[in-house]
Amino acid sequence: MQHFLKQFNTADRGWLICWTLIYGGFLVLAGCFPTFWGATVLRYTGVALTLVYAHQKFSQDFMLQIALALTLLADTILVVDNVSLIGVMVFCLAQLTHLGRLWQIKMRNLWWYVVLVAGAMIFGATGEIDPIFISAGIYGLTLMVNIYLSWKWYREHPSMGSWCAYVGFILFVLCDICVAGSYLSFIGVLPAALYGFANYFAWAFYYPSQIFISNSSKLNKTMLQ
Repeated sequence: MQHFLKQFNTADRGWLICWTLIYGGFLVLAGCFPTFWGATVLRYTGVALTLVYAHQKFSQDFMLQIALALTLLADTILVVDNVSLIGVMVFCLAQLTHLGRLWQIKMRNLWWYVVLVAGAMIFGATGEIDPIFISAGIYGLTLMVNIYLSWKWYREHPSMGSWCAYVGFILFVLCDICVAGSYLSFIGVLPAALYGFANYFAWAFYYPSQIFISNSSKLNKTMLQ
């Protein structure tokens, strides 16, 4: 713990202030003015800046940058249509990229994942299961594998990077639980009153998850320096 605190004491204050202002800003705006577009702009800007940060701090970690870029692309799609199947599939690719970097295997060796996704989508198209549920299931499975890999990394090699990965993916799961609640309330499975609360807390978990994950490079043992 002292090692972690020492690294926080040498943190890049500019980025810490930026993240804090964005996070506090959209939480207040979304809480007081739920339909105000400014909260969405702040959220999107914050996610985009995690990619800028990773490129600046971990310029050699291309896998991390690709994963964050795919996450940003998925967010862009879901800003336009928050129940987009394509958006969920892009999130699957983002989690796949994280899996590749945490597992330290080349993306071309993950061909089985592409086969799994394609087979599941074909099954969904010919059956009675909505493809978005199949995609969400594949995404969720990949995310759980990433939690395990980040936990294993942290257990075997405790560092700020491994800790950030573990915390980041846990926050990602908490976000997705809220997203699932939002979607189920949107389609009438859960009470409609839960929709706004679920969306609010989804972002409360999601943005810090991206900050932590952007600091989870395996090519650098220090954080925010």
